[in-house]
Amino acid sequence: MKKTLWKRLTAGALAFCLLGALAACGGGLTEKDAETYIKGHLDAAYLGVYDKAYIDLVEDMTEDDAKEMHESNVASEAEYYLLTFLEVEYPTDETIERAETVMEKIYAKSKYTVGTGSKTKDGDFVVEVTVSPLDLYNLLTDDDYSDTWDSVTGDMDYDTVTEEEYAAADAAYAARMLDLLEDRLDDVEYGKDQTVMLQLKADEDGYYVLVDTGMQKVDEVMVDYSGAYSK
Repeated sequence: MKKTLWKRLTAGALAFCLLGALAACGGGLTEKDAETYIKGHLDAAYLGVYDKAYIDLVEDMTEDDAKEMHESNVASEAEYYLLTFLEVEYPTDETIERAETVMEKIYAKSKYTVGTGSKTKDGDFVVEVTVSPLDLYNLLTDDDYSDTWDSVTGDMDYDTVTEEEYAAADAAYAARMLDLLEDRLDDVEYGKDQTVMLQLKADEDGYYVLVDTGMQKVDEVMVDYSGAYSK
C-alpha cells in the first residue's frame, strides 16, 4: 500500500510564503487596508480571484503577478500531493498537469473568513483569519489506495520488474487516484475551524510585509491531508 499518513510537510507552505511576502504600501496603512490586503492575498492565492483594491495596495504589483502567485501555489500543492502523499515516484508531465487541474478544483472550495484588523502598539497590523479545513483525508479510504495500486500492478514481480514497467504502473496509479479524488470532491466536508493570526510587520523602509509563519499555518490547515482537523 502506497498511502502515507505522515503529518503534512512544509515544503509547499514555504514556497507559498515566499510568494506571499510582498511589501504592502508604506506609511498611512489603516486597519481596513490590512483587512483588504489579507483577504485579497488569500483570494488570489487560493481562489484565483484578483481584487483590484488588493493589487493597488501592493508595491509594483499587477494582476499578472497575482495570477502567477496563484498558479505557483497550485503547482506547489499539486507537487506535494503527488510526491509526498500519493508517493508517485515517476511523475510525468501529464500526471503533473492532471494533478494541478484537480488541485485547482480543490482550492476553489477553500473556505475562510477574514476578521477585523487591528494595529499593535509597535505599529504592526494583526488580522484574525478563521479557516475551515478541507477534509481531504476522509474522501479516500485505505482500500482505495491499496486496491488501486494492486489493480495497476497485478502480479508484478518486484524482483524482475523493469524501471519502465514500474513507471508505467506508477503513472496509471496516479491517474486513477486523481480521478477518484476528483469524482468525490462534491462530497468533501470541512473540519473544525482553525483561527490563525496574520501579521503585517513594518520593515526599516516603512513597508509592510506579511509574516511568513502565519501564512505557513494557514497553508497547513487549509487542506487537511491527515485528518488532524476532522470533526
